[in-house]
Amino acid sequence: MNTLDILIAINYGLCILLVLEMIFIGKKKPERIIAWTIFMFIPFIGLFFYLIIGSGLNRFSRQMIKKFELSSKSYNLHIKKQIKLLKDSDELSTYPEQFKDIILLNLNNADSIYSKNNSTQYFLDGQSVFNSLKEDIKKAQSTINLEFYIFEHDKTGKELINLLTEKAKQGIEVKVIYDAIGSIKTNRLMFKKLIKAGGKVIVFFPPFLNIKMLNFKANYRNHRKICVIDGKIGYTGGFNIRDDHMGKIKRLSPWRDTSIKIYGGAVHSLQNIFLSDWRFAVKDNSSPESYINDKYFPTIKNEDGENVPMQVVVSGPNNNSQQIKQFMLKMIYSAKKSIKIQTPYFIPDDSFLGALQLALLSGVNVELMFPKKVDHWHVHYASLSHINDLLAYGLKVYIYDGFIHSKVLMVDDEIITLGSCNIDIRSFALNFEDNVILYDNNKALEYSNYFEKDKEHCSEYTEKQRKKKNIFVKILISFCRLFSALL
Repeated sequence: MNTLDILIAINYGLCILLVLEMIFIGKKKPERIIAWTIFMFIPFIGLFFYLIIGSGLNRFSRQMIKKFELSSKSYNLHIKKQIKLLKDSDELSTYPEQFKDIILLNLNNADSIYSKNNSTQYFLDGQSVFNSLKEDIKKAQSTINLEFYIFEHDKTGKELINLLTEKAKQGIEVKVIYDAIGSIKTNRLMFKKLIKAGGKVIVFFPPFLNIKMLNFKANYRNHRKICVIDGKIGYTGGFNIRDDHMGKIKRLSPWRDTSIKIYGGAVHSLQNIFLSDWRFAVKDNSSPESYINDKYFPTIKNEDGENVPMQVVVSGPNNNSQQIKQFMLKMIYSAKKSIKIQTPYFIPDDSFLGALQLALLSGVNVELMFPKKVDHWHVHYASLSHINDLLAYGLKVYIYDGFIHSKVLMVDDEIITLGSCNIDIRSFALNFEDNVILYDNNKALEYSNYFEKDKEHCSEYTEKQRKKKNIFVKILISFCRLFSALL
């Protein structure tokens, strides 16, 4: 037996041990175990990639994330009070009856406080929300907190850094979080002048020894997009700080995205998420109560009368509950007439796929909007495989002539959720995500009108078109599906 044979034997021996670990210790889902087992048949490469991106978020990391979560006695009492009110039949008028079960689910499952004093504004592309954000940053009086999956060193990134640097020079507290993998091309030196001006910048799950390709938590990404200005104005949605998200890259244009600006109580929930992530990323051991003050959580008086009821829900690999997926399933099961979905990637797990199948079989009109232009071809083809499954049940699929990056789910034109979470296994189980839910018929109808206008830029994808695809494309679609759980 030569040296290569010995190394291959050691490789496969380790692979067997890792598969056993996935089954009996990690207790990963069967589809992930099967996908990784197939992939690890590739000598050395499969083992390397599993160790880098598939090994799991260890117990220590989970405990540390929990340790740094921002909470207080008053916050916990508020949640308990809302749960009690929802269960009290005499207080039903406090909450919309038709959404009571979803609100209660999010309170119990995600500690998501329900607020009504919110004003909101939709943005339908990256440039418009970026322009609005810049104007609010210019007006900032005390704090600017930004968290992005991608903060690119391009024209868009440089423009924002210059603006943040000016605000830091004025004495405004500026904090920035960006993800190590999403921003893998980003050189920390780009923030040098911002840091010199007093701004603070941190990488979420930084790589080992700052070697970018050696990140043992590469599979677990902070995909959140959160902006909070002065603790009063909040933004979330799909956009990142990169030129293509502004529609400046022809290959992926037109770029259609959905984000939301919020003024009201829900902003405090976004602030809570940001500060929890910040405390974890910088390992801030100070008391959580030191953050519970008017600087970060000022009193917000919404005087324009819109009063949109909302919840903000987060999920991540530190929690097995998959809170965003769970409330989405609850929404789907509650549908009586229609379900409208916009997503750039569609790789649902069996529970989500089954919920849509049941909705379709129950006579619910389900519409899915999906991009024609492709940023990740393997994810695109894996998505088509799942779309093809639902065509036979009556799913209506609209292919947007451009790149649609919106992450939107709407039911019966009465309730809508949007945020950073794609309809895929990665977003549900592996990424740190945030979504807002609007329990408001007017806001749902407003977005439903946008959805209908988007159809004007779409072509319908049908069962007939699926059958017309050539054999090589069909093979590629089936092959990519094998690795759906890893994408």
